[in-house]
Amino acid sequence: MKLSNKKFEKRKNLIFYTVLILLVVSLIYAIFMLSFAPAGNAENEYDRVKSDYVLMILQCLAGSIIIFLPSTVERKYRIDIPDLMEIIYFIFLFCAIYLGEVRNFYYKIPYWDLILHCFSAAMLGALGFVIVNFFNNTEKLKMNLSPF
Repeated sequence: MKLSNKKFEKRKNLIFYTVLILLVVSLIYAIFMLSFAPAGNAENEYDRVKSDYVLMILQCLAGSIIIFLPSTVERKYRIDIPDLMEIIYFIFLFCAIYLGEVRNFYYKIPYWDLILHCFSAAMLGALGFVIVNFFNNTEKLKMNLSPF
């Protein structure tokens, strides 16, 4: 079943706003919990200390800002980033920041970091194809690039 562009755009926006809301709520949670966390070392690996919440605050804040990167690039440079690429980007942010740091998947799931690195490598490879396609289809620069 192929989705129409309108339905695909709705799903992209749903994923975007879901991830953004989760990051902002997590940011508020981390700021609140920072005041109650102990300052020393954690008694076990699942306990969080002040430095853990500071890291969580920084990551949620950065994620809340860089989630707007694709739309900013599209507007500023008039480059069409495929909706699927944006959705994959949003899912990566969700997995890395929310699941990884906030939900503690880096400690709970073995090889979570390796999984994210493989995922990001695939994303960068796909981005390379998008860039080659963009340069081949632009009218200002006459190029005939091949990814192979």
